[in-house]
Amino acid sequence: MDSKPKQENLVLEAPAARILALAERRVGELLSIQRLWEPWPEFAAGALTAWSALGEVELRGFTLDIADLLALGPQPQPSRPTKPLRLAVGIMLTRRRLEAEPLEHPLVPSLITELYENLDAPGLARGASPPKPREVPVAGAAAWTLAPRWLHSGLPPLWAAGLALAAWEREGPPAKRRSRAGRVFLCGLAPRLGLPAHAFDRLGPGMRQAAKQLPGGLGGLMEEVRKEGAWRRLFMAFLAAAESSTCSVCDLAMAARELNQSHHELIDTWVRAPQNPKRLLDLLLRQPVIDLPAIAQKLDVTQRTAGLLVDKLAGQALLVETTGQKRGRRFAYAPLLQLLQPGWGEEAPGS
Repeated sequence: MDSKPKQENLVLEAPAARILALAERRVGELLSIQRLWEPWPEFAAGALTAWSALGEVELRGFTLDIADLLALGPQPQPSRPTKPLRLAVGIMLTRRRLEAEPLEHPLVPSLITELYENLDAPGLARGASPPKPREVPVAGAAAWTLAPRWLHSGLPPLWAAGLALAAWEREGPPAKRRSRAGRVFLCGLAPRLGLPAHAFDRLGPGMRQAAKQLPGGLGGLMEEVRKEGAWRRLFMAFLAAAESSTCSVCDLAMAARELNQSHHELIDTWVRAPQNPKRLLDLLLRQPVIDLPAIAQKLDVTQRTAGLLVDKLAGQALLVETTGQKRGRRFAYAPLLQLLQPGWGEEAPGS
């Protein structure tokens, strides 16, 4: 792959230019939310990343209760996960690994290869062991290293992102997880292009919708890219999906912000000492499913105080117990989970 995009990749027809402009406007809205909403980092690291993983799992045709995923906390390490949970955990761990890399570090082929091999968290499968490191980088890995250089050719960041995804689809490994891996890697590439990583949280469902009218749908489009090397139709689907994905993220973030603010105001009306209940609310933006020991540790209070705080929020239906057990109980920030997964809690144990 060339370090400079070919001339044919620098020409954009009017329909694609219009979609690009819409997507860029949505990206600007998301950047504003990130800058202006103080709890954004906590919300993005917890609830939003889990929501993104849930979308990819559902794209595979699996169902997963998002509470099961969020209950694992910031560093999910389930002992005996089901396949849907394992897939979601693999995506979240990959995202965490990408976020841990300094932005000045390129996504080198060795890193891409490591992440690709571990994307589905194979080491968590029953009786399995982590894959052995490859001696040769996975095919197509160079796309993620070269993409930031394309900005120097005058390409808009979203354009460079779309070309990187198209190059990966065309040249990457012939495996079922190739497309899923590309969407996850795009989240790691985005900040290196000056884009918000979470702009692509719903890229998979968005691309499926964008390719719905094409012969063979999204799968047919990817096969066309791989066999013929064509990228224009994929690029159009990517731009449309980037616009819809960013719009979904903005809508979810604003809804979560309004939810959190309204619950702060609610606490002011019925709690005499609102400081700790409000601190718990803000903690729940990062860890919407949590147990008493974690609450006590994070808020630096006793477990008895943590229990009293939980009782106060549960009395207003803000927290719901999810295990149905007397010990090791976990509590979910129910209104937020219902935003993340509409219909959540209708059959939950504590509902």
